[in-house]
Amino acid sequence: MNPFAFLSRLLAARAAERERTKRRMAALAARRAGDAARDRRDWAEAASQYDRYLALQPDDAALWVQLGHARKESGDLPAAELAYRAAQERQPRDHDIALQLGHALKLQGRLEEAAAAYALSDQLAPINHAAEELAALAGVEIRPRPAGVTARQISERERLALERLREAELDVARAPDNPAAHRALAEALLQSGRRNAAIAAAREAWRLMPERRNWQTIRRVGGTPPEEGTPGGPQLHDVTDLLTMVRDTGRATGIQRVQLGLAEGILADPAAAEEARFVFLAERFGPLWTLAREDIAAIIAYCLHEPHDPLRAEALVNGAMDRARPTHLPSARVFFIMGAFWFWAGVPSALARLRAAGLRIGLLVYDLIPLTHPEHTSEGTVAAFRQGLEEGAALWDFALTISEFTARELGRQLRAIEAPPIPIRPVPLAHRISPPDKPDAAAFPEAVRDLRGQDYVLCVGTIESRKNHLALFQAWQILLREGMDPPPLVLVGRPGWRVTDLMEQLEATGFLGGRVRLVHGVSDPELEGLYRGCLFTIFPSFTEGWGLPVGESLALGKLCLAALEGATPEAAGGFAEPIDAYSPRDIAARVRHFVTDRAALAAAEARLREGFTPRGWPEVTRHFLTELTACLAVPPPQRATPEAPRLAPGQRLLFTPGAALGDLLVLGAGFEPPEPPGAWLIGSSGTLTVECAAPMRLWLRLRAAPWATDNRAGIALGDGPLQWAEIEPGQEAMLALDVPAGHATLRLVVDGPTHPPPEGERRPIRVALSEITAVAHETPRLAPGRAVIFGPAAAAQDWLALLAEGWSQTANGQGVGVLAPMAVLRLAVPAEAVGEIRVLLHLHVRAGAHARLRHPGGLTALPEGGGALLLPLAVTTDAEGQARIALEMEDRSVPPIRLAALQWAAEADMAARLAMIESVMLPEGGAAHALSATRLTALEARLRAETAEPATPLPGGEAGRAALRLAASRKG
Repeated sequence: MNPFAFLSRLLAARAAERERTKRRMAALAARRAGDAARDRRDWAEAASQYDRYLALQPDDAALWVQLGHARKESGDLPAAELAYRAAQERQPRDHDIALQLGHALKLQGRLEEAAAAYALSDQLAPINHAAEELAALAGVEIRPRPAGVTARQISERERLALERLREAELDVARAPDNPAAHRALAEALLQSGRRNAAIAAAREAWRLMPERRNWQTIRRVGGTPPEEGTPGGPQLHDVTDLLTMVRDTGRATGIQRVQLGLAEGILADPAAAEEARFVFLAERFGPLWTLAREDIAAIIAYCLHEPHDPLRAEALVNGAMDRARPTHLPSARVFFIMGAFWFWAGVPSALARLRAAGLRIGLLVYDLIPLTHPEHTSEGTVAAFRQGLEEGAALWDFALTISEFTARELGRQLRAIEAPPIPIRPVPLAHRISPPDKPDAAAFPEAVRDLRGQDYVLCVGTIESRKNHLALFQAWQILLREGMDPPPLVLVGRPGWRVTDLMEQLEATGFLGGRVRLVHGVSDPELEGLYRGCLFTIFPSFTEGWGLPVGESLALGKLCLAALEGATPEAAGGFAEPIDAYSPRDIAARVRHFVTDRAALAAAEARLREGFTPRGWPEVTRHFLTELTACLAVPPPQRATPEAPRLAPGQRLLFTPGAALGDLLVLGAGFEPPEPPGAWLIGSSGTLTVECAAPMRLWLRLRAAPWATDNRAGIALGDGPLQWAEIEPGQEAMLALDVPAGHATLRLVVDGPTHPPPEGERRPIRVALSEITAVAHETPRLAPGRAVIFGPAAAAQDWLALLAEGWSQTANGQGVGVLAPMAVLRLAVPAEAVGEIRVLLHLHVRAGAHARLRHPGGLTALPEGGGALLLPLAVTTDAEGQARIALEMEDRSVPPIRLAALQWAAEADMAARLAMIESVMLPEGGAAHALSATRLTALEARLRAETAEPATPLPGGEAGRAALRLAASRKG
């Protein structure tokens, strides 16, 4: 070869190599500059540097992806799309490139093209997030697979769910105006994972028929149900406990019988009926519901005029409650509790909400027996009664009572608790429940049919210690021992409180040889048959708020032997034969007298017929309405109306026992009154109403029930998208949501399998809300020398504002997790610490990690076996003391870590920096073995070299031992 030609080619090759090297070095410099700009989140500079690199190295698909990321983050979505497509041309089989292209297309609103890109990504790598993105575009909600459930089982469930969905869609197509079809469609859509579509179907059912069952469907599928109603009469009469009693037992007794009498009288008066609405509270913090007039009339007719039939009663009440409409509060003037006021114990916020709506609150008080005679009631009843009285006394405007005696007792109890004085007016009851339209002469309980036409003594009332049935048993024993054969004693009523001893004695004596007969569940016609057929009645009660059985007996012309205790004298009106409730021997003597001296009995009955004038329910109803009008004419007591707090940063709302009334006003439908874990969520969703002084982030602390496995919780603003977080059985979790200033409605949803709770717990509860913490969007300044704990174990809530983006909406005992490919912390340090700071992150790594974690200090390999990991970092703040720490995996997957704690130290704070070294070295500090002695020695040398001051003495204790270990490592 010509030597001159060879030399020429050699020189040209060397020049070309120098040019290639120059290009490689320039490209490498541009890439490094781009990476540094990316880590600073200077997206424009990063894109510029990546453009320079790609001009020199155009076939690097990975850098085209990085350019796409930078363009996307800077807001130039078309340019990001071009970069991703350039990467795809070079590596068409890379699933991540197709996924990122789908994101860019979705953000531009090109959903069909995005779906195609996601479908390709899912086809190339089914393990990534493309399937979730496809599901989201289709409105399908992806749920975590429950433990122990195979993919095949999931597929079979999905197939069945789709079949049900197709059937429901066909039903809606055939009957588009049928609310039931839309309800079924909503349930089928939810089972198929399409929650938003399910909410829309439930709302359509509500639009077609605004009834409670359709409202419940909206709540069940996780929507925010409406609460508007139709204007109606100004008087709201609460019959909640009446409905509950009739539905659960098929009958009405005591307090419920009084409500029936008043309700029937109101409906019989056209003017009064026009003014009245009969309402109930189905959820403790939910809206009031108004019964249709025909439904409450049917329930009254069943209770007063039909035989006892539990199945019919349950169907009547459930149907009436399903058809109920929301109560329009602005058109109402008064809310009147006709039944047991202690039903409202624990939910004063429900009454406060009515007060805030401008309603006056009144109630009918039957007696104060749980407070005056606690020995005759259960401890739970005493506690609920006392709580109901104390809470209600701060909210009631007036009270009616069923007797003068109860009026005096109520006034005394209110004075004892120093409650504000309110008008108290007695409205004596009727002497019997409204008689049948057509008395049934043949009506008589089948259980005692053999006594028809025979002599017997009748006692009506729940068999409980206060009614003093034990004295009757003992009186009949005395008569038997004295050689008399007394007539049978018929006890009408179910066994109640504190009668175990009595029931055991009855069983031990064979019910006194069959002379004591128990019967319950009788209809009103059958009860009247018993009254008319008895020799006389007997009523030895220790105390009464009225004494309805006494009045019923006298009204039907039957003498009553009654203990004149409590309000019984008012019911008797001077016509009852007195007996001593505390003397079975006196009772026995009076029974012997009227059983053996029939002339005396006839004379007593004649006196009844001549002088006793029964008080009927029409008269009671007129009196009731007159007193109600009179109470409304009196100006209400001057007191502050409770209000929900206006949230400010740093404020907490508690939902545990003893919580402030204002805090409880935040709770809406779906929540139970506070218990030690918090306010339990009943069913699958509940609503919260908050008022924020400024835009802020709210953190909700939850407690999962021990049986709530494979569940998750979600929070949303109104009908906005739900932010989900998994919950661990029996553990605390936290959810976060950014809310605007002003009024906001939140919905909390729990999703997953409903496992049966332990024996004794009948409620469908899985999650309790224990508190809400308001946090400002501004990052708080870190306190010098104090570590930050992340999660429920933290004593303070300042850690919440450090989570800038990418973090999970839940935290457990291992800290707060990550949901996005990049998780960012935003720190703020005091002015004296501005500059370079040292940060130590305490991480918990999930087992199975296979890539490196990128952070401001470089790349760190995560332990494949998982466990604790300490990550030391050097971070520089800006002039304002702000610093940003971004964590991401090298392969752009979601980091498999949880952040448990953060330590930090200023450059000049030697003691705090040595304490961080101590955390790295001590065995309990985590994976200390992963740090080499050379690294530790270099770290110590840097600490010593970077200060101009003389070396400070080593601290004692654990820090001193850490320094000794450093020295030993250096010598080794």
